[in-house]
Parts: sequence; C-alpha cells; structure tokens
Amino acid sequence: MKRQITFLMTAEFGIAMMVATTATFAASDSVVKAIGASVPLLALLFGRYSFQAVALGAWQARRGAGHFRKVGVLKLQFLRAFFLLVNSACTFAGLRYLPLPVTTSLAMMAPLISTLLAAILLNEDVTKSKWSMVVLGFIGMLIVVQPGSGEFSWAVAFPIGAATTFACFQVVSSRLSTAGDPITTNLITAVVASIALAGLLWVDQADLLPAIRKVTVGSWLMVLAMGFLSTLGHLLMLQALRRTPLAVLTPFGYAQLAFATLFSWAFFGRVPSVWTAVGMIVIAVSGLGTIVLHARGRALPA
Repeated sequence: MKRQITFLMTAEFGIAMMVATTATFAASDSVVKAIGASVPLLALLFGRYSFQAVALGAWQARRGAGHFRKVGVLKLQFLRAFFLLVNSACTFAGLRYLPLPVTTSLAMMAPLISTLLAAILLNEDVTKSKWSMVVLGFIGMLIVVQPGSGEFSWAVAFPIGAATTFACFQVVSSRLSTAGDPITTNLITAVVASIALAGLLWVDQADLLPAIRKVTVGSWLMVLAMGFLSTLGHLLMLQALRRTPLAVLTPFGYAQLAFATLFSWAFFGRVPSVWTAVGMIVIAVSGLGTIVLHARGRALPA
C-alpha cells in the first residue's frame, strides 16, 4: 500500500512538472513570436543555447566536477543535442510565418510521426487502429493548414519537422533520464549546440554581422528571457521523466496547445478560427489515441 501511495505521489509530481514544462515552452515560443524577424535565426538560436550553457555551466561549477561522471551514453548526449537543435530551428522558423497555436498544434503530431517512422524505417507491424489515428491526425493537419485557401503556407513544413525531431528527442531524453544527471545532460546539449552554431555564425559572418548590429537592446533582452524559459522548461521535463514514465507523461504534453492558445490571445490578441480550433482538437484526439493504443500494445502478453 505504501509503495502504491509513493508511486502515485511521484507520478503526480512528474505530471505537474510536465504541465509546467508545457507552460514554459509555450511562453518561450511566445517570446520568439514577439521577436519576429528582428533577430537573425542563427543569432537567436545561439543566444538561446549559449544562455543555457553559461547558466548551467555556473551551476555545474558550484556543484563540482564529480557530476560529469553521470553523463550516461555519450553518443546519446550528442544525438540529443542534434535533435533538439534541429527542433529549435524548425520551431523558430515556423513561428516567424505561422500563428503560435497553429505552429504548436502541428508540432504536437510527434506521436503520429513516431508511428509512421516505426512502420517505414523499422518495419514494425502497425495495427489498423493505429493507422486510423495517423489518418485522423492527417485530417486534423489539413483542417488546420487549409491547403488551397489564401492562408495556406508551405511554412507548415517547419512545425512538422519540429514534431519529427521532437519525437526522436523525447525517446533519447527518456533513455538518458535514468542514467544521466539532468543538469549535466542539459549542459552538454547546450555546449554542443553552441559550438555548432558558433561555427555556422563564423562561416556566415559576412551576411550576419550587419544584421546583428541592427538588433536593439530590447530584442536582446527578449532573447535572454527566451533562453531562460527554454532552459527552465528542459530542466522541468527531465525532472518529470525521472519520476514518471514517458508513456504516462506524453498525453499531458498536449497542455501546450491550451497554453499556446491562451498566450496568443493574451499577448497578440489572436484567437484561433473555428476551423483551426477543430483541427487542433482532431490532432490532439489522434495523438492521445495513438498514445493509448501504444500503451495497450505494451500491456498485452507476448
């Protein structure tokens, strides 16, 4: 009985951390949306990850170098950094062209994309019910983007790319959460991403430096705020994964849709259209259905 109570308390705390994670990610996306195109994309990404590297580097220095022993599998650490960097680039690019709720809802297609990847790349046997969820999610995407209408934009490829890389990122993060220290894991991710971005900035400095000089102090302060929120969100997510299985936490990730809609209304005065809201609900239902079907499949005896 005590073990059950302890598990429930731990699971509830993990779920609370996951909901808080979605709120900080939606707030971070709102800041990126507010910045718009005033900061070059590479500079924006570098600001986000260099902030995380400096903040967590100082934290790690205070804790001592002994925590670096808890890095888990180093290859997974580099893979996590790659997926997160590509995810951030796709998300930031999408936010420049699409409304916040639309970008968020399309990025929430990660469970559906995981099913497609499992069938195509891993030759896994996907049941008809799972395929029906994929089709339902695709219908939801069509409702949101409305191809053929005047509002359709090929920029939808960015949040779909974000969903694909985030699905991979969560799997790697889940593997590392049991072996690696959360501060060390996020520090390694930030350092690897910062080094890669610094190299890209150096290569493209002739075009980027003039644009960076035009960035205002206010915009740089917003970049710092975005870096803080992103860093906090990933720390909260790893804490959630340490306490609660990914399968339990994933449905609560859809709370980000609600936060994105709320922040879009509060900060930008934009409310999703009826069709966009319907599409968002369809995507959420299909994603949740996919999660439930995966959980049932694992629970069935071999």
